[in-house]
Amino acid sequence: MFLEYSGHLGAHTLEAGQRWGQRHQKAISSLPRPVAAVSMAVIIPRITVAQAATIFNALITFVQYTLGLALVALFIYILPNVNSANSWSVFTRGVHSSLWPSLLRSDSVVSSNASTRVNIFSKLSVLSTILIIVAGIVTPLGLKDGPVLYTFYSDVDASFVQDTSPLGLATSPRMDYTYDRICGAFGPVTCPGNGDNGNTSVIAPSIREIFSSTPYGPFSIEFRRFYKGSAGYNYTVTEGQVGTVESLVLRNGIFAVDGLIIDLSDTPGIGFQNHTIPNLDHGAIWSQDMLWLEPFTSCVNTNLTIDYMIPQWGPTFEPSTVNLTDAGGFVNLTTEYPPLSRDGQHIDLHQHAYKGAVLSNLYSMRSFNNMSRNESFMGRAFPLRTNSDITIQLGRMNTMDLKFLRNASVEDATLDVTCQGMSKWDTANITNVGVQCGMFLGPAERTDGGDPRIPSINSTWRQNIHVCSSTTRASIQRVEFSLNSTSRSLNDLNITRRRIETPILWAVEKTGLNITDVDLFWGPVADKYESDPSLSTIRSDVFYLPAGAGDLWGLASAGNPLSVVGASWNMLYSTLPPLGTLDYSGENNYALLSKWRSLIAKDPELGHAQIRNLIWTDIAANNLVGSRSNSTLYVSKAQPSVSYDLRFAIPLLLLLILWLPSFVAALFVLIFGLLKISYIRRVLNHTSVGRVVLGHSALSPMAAAP
Repeated sequence: MFLEYSGHLGAHTLEAGQRWGQRHQKAISSLPRPVAAVSMAVIIPRITVAQAATIFNALITFVQYTLGLALVALFIYILPNVNSANSWSVFTRGVHSSLWPSLLRSDSVVSSNASTRVNIFSKLSVLSTILIIVAGIVTPLGLKDGPVLYTFYSDVDASFVQDTSPLGLATSPRMDYTYDRICGAFGPVTCPGNGDNGNTSVIAPSIREIFSSTPYGPFSIEFRRFYKGSAGYNYTVTEGQVGTVESLVLRNGIFAVDGLIIDLSDTPGIGFQNHTIPNLDHGAIWSQDMLWLEPFTSCVNTNLTIDYMIPQWGPTFEPSTVNLTDAGGFVNLTTEYPPLSRDGQHIDLHQHAYKGAVLSNLYSMRSFNNMSRNESFMGRAFPLRTNSDITIQLGRMNTMDLKFLRNASVEDATLDVTCQGMSKWDTANITNVGVQCGMFLGPAERTDGGDPRIPSINSTWRQNIHVCSSTTRASIQRVEFSLNSTSRSLNDLNITRRRIETPILWAVEKTGLNITDVDLFWGPVADKYESDPSLSTIRSDVFYLPAGAGDLWGLASAGNPLSVVGASWNMLYSTLPPLGTLDYSGENNYALLSKWRSLIAKDPELGHAQIRNLIWTDIAANNLVGSRSNSTLYVSKAQPSVSYDLRFAIPLLLLLILWLPSFVAALFVLIFGLLKISYIRRVLNHTSVGRVVLGHSALSPMAAAP
């Protein structure tokens, strides 16, 4: 049992009083004491409300009967021997209604010489008393909190909820936010809709109108953190501060943060919504449709591994023995040129990854003295020189170029373009989907049977090589919320989601500009724009985002938060050290490394793709925020309920079986005049002990047996 105390000082705060008292110690005793508002509560652990009610009922019943015994005992002790007839009647009523007659087996309870009817009445009275006591104690034990019930849906006012997490606290205030646009990678280029004026960052009104025709357009997405800068031009624009404020990648499931719904389950992604919660006492359930971005990755095993041994001077030094091992990547390399169908929005990421893996293996194999497939075999090791043949840091999860061997006779850009299916000089449009490709050196696996948590000297390790291709697809998803508490915190929301299968009209600008020069506006639009000549449209439940400058440069375009989507993939696939974002290799975070290893152990192929998708989700969530909100929500209100275990109602049921016929029979004889109230009064008066003692009672006893 614990005693809880809470209070507050009314006249002075404690801190102020201490400072004042140090200066005026002599006079402090003469000042009035501050008033304390106190609330006290007893806290009893490991007990339910029903059990507490049972204990209270048992205590009250015990006090009820023992108090009666005590008062009667004291009454008898102080009672004079001589009293009036009425006093004896009152005394008898109190004494015989207590438990003393039953405990002492006095004449009023001994039924051996009583008539059958009186005997039955006496026994039923005792039985009913016992049942009342038992029912009063046992019946509350069946009470439990029942399921939350919900009312019919209705409109309810909702209000904004502040996210107090580090991510929410770091989000920039929105009052100075503006959407801007700058086109041209190597100099100003006129942006779509601006005529011949290339010296402006203003977005054309026609573009704003088109992509604001639904609630789910690009103007509901903003930079999470931003500042006002010139971006090297003569006008002020909103520039995003790209970086990692709070990494969420170690979390699981779906949850809400400031301006987003984040899903870090098996199908990660983010939804854009500025959160409001209904103003209700007991929670509710409701749903909201929102724009959802989902990373999509496919990885192919190259069947090549890098094997090495930790040198005797420790794991922080470069290993002296490093081999590229053929696990089928060379000896079983296909002789057919890998296909790549470029069918616009009908994209096959596996083809992209497979083509990248095949061509990378081909050029890597030829780098070994123009070796052919027949010259290799399963398990053949090719010695490598670090910082000469390869430029990667072994032991950590790494991203590599498709040309990861320096002496491979092919340009990096050639392999990248072949795998991605587009180049920076291609036209930015709906058919050129933003795809990133790269090689992925997985987490190190110990191969000598030792503990992978201990990088012992002379221990042997292996890292698998995969080629992955990634893109982003958008959809409109219905996110369902439930709140079962009185708290108004985002952490208390239970969230599920599902894609709306109805085809949506998606649109992309027709610009004629190269991918390197523009980040296109895209999004759902109203049906009236389906035939607009300035747009490319498609009806589908999902939409693959077009390539833009952010995909190529890895930088967020000034004023345009949509560029973060492609820039996040570029940063993820970049072989350069992370700039402003978290190091996701797990080298300095064992919990992260353990998560990566568990994903790969669960599924060696899908695990590598899942790692990519989770990292993209974390980067995007740290740099984007939704601005769309609702002041009114269509909700079903939560109603608390109570459940009851009917087994604990058995004593009460028996009591009702005794009570119901008795009560009905009594009403019957009273209502139909078979028993008069006057006769009841006469019997009560003439059975009072005063009249019996004085001989004034009209009731006579039966003759005693001889």
